[in-house]
Amino acid sequence: MMPTSTNKVTNEPLSRSTLRHARRVVVKLGTSVVTNEDGRPSLTRLGAVVEQVAELHRSGKEVILVSSGAVGMGKRLMHTQSQMNMSFADLNRHDENGTTGGLMGIVDDGNDEALHLVPSNENLIETGDGAMKQSDSNSSNLSNLGTSKSKTHGLASAAAGQFGMMNLYSSLFDQFELNASQLLFTQLDFSNENSLRNLRYAINRLLSVGIIPIINENDAVSGNLGYEDSNNTFSDNDSLAALCAQRFDVEVLLLLTDVDGVYDRPPSEKGSKLLTYYGAEGMNVAIGEKSLHGRGGMAAKIEAALNAVKVGSMCYACVVANGNDLNAVRSVLGSKYSEEFGVTGTLFVTPGTELEKQAAIENADNAEGDKSSVS
Repeated sequence: MMPTSTNKVTNEPLSRSTLRHARRVVVKLGTSVVTNEDGRPSLTRLGAVVEQVAELHRSGKEVILVSSGAVGMGKRLMHTQSQMNMSFADLNRHDENGTTGGLMGIVDDGNDEALHLVPSNENLIETGDGAMKQSDSNSSNLSNLGTSKSKTHGLASAAAGQFGMMNLYSSLFDQFELNASQLLFTQLDFSNENSLRNLRYAINRLLSVGIIPIINENDAVSGNLGYEDSNNTFSDNDSLAALCAQRFDVEVLLLLTDVDGVYDRPPSEKGSKLLTYYGAEGMNVAIGEKSLHGRGGMAAKIEAALNAVKVGSMCYACVVANGNDLNAVRSVLGSKYSEEFGVTGTLFVTPGTELEKQAAIENADNAEGDKSSVS
């Protein structure tokens, strides 16, 4: 049994100080970290993450980014472009009748592009007062479109937003004299041995020359229709990040979200408590609602974290932390511990390892301390 639960020099829990020795890491940025509520990119948070990734790179670590956010950024672009693409006839009919005419209007179910156009002279019928309206057949088509769209999670928006998101990353990394690369994956890339072998080579080669791989799901191809649970598939970027950690010889995975970590109940509820350690045997946790633009939610992050560190994976630890904390990356993975940042997020570790024993000791010590403070 390990005799102490903290590093005597830094006063940091030993289970956390171990993470600072990782050679290769994955940092996953959720949609709520990459973008603001209006879909615009958060330059503050992205700039902070890129700066910290540059620090890790200079310290000798290999860093892989898994980034959400393309759909949120693409929806704004699709909205603006759809308005610009309206014909003069559409605009004139809107002015004369006070209706959108050929413009189907804003269709935003949280999944796809905001505006959709139909030909301005199709499916219009004249009412008794001389006004124009969409025919019932067109209304039916629109209803069907909305139904099918809810299953495809922003295919066009993802494609439109990916380019802008990568341009932004490229500009930010350029400030630190670093280059980034883009890799878009589908579940089939992990199911086919030849594809997986090619991916591993590409990742290893990029990292060997100091290029930061930035990974996202190829939504325009995959459609995100929901996949079967297995070792080689994913249905959101949390599970994609876990799969990357397993397949690309990663030692530590950091999942950045919009809360401080895993709570025993929704953090908005009074009396909720942050868990600094999540045991493999499971915890009594009540899951709240997911963020506005994201797909995964905390349940997906817990599942992804457990999958990343399961027995047989080279990834021995995962931390779920708050991406709104502008020092989250360095507080978990930086070369030195700082009392100013303290212990961040919720730790998951591989079952049956010495690291798990150490984390369990620390967790028991913390629980005992909490009881003492209450009494």
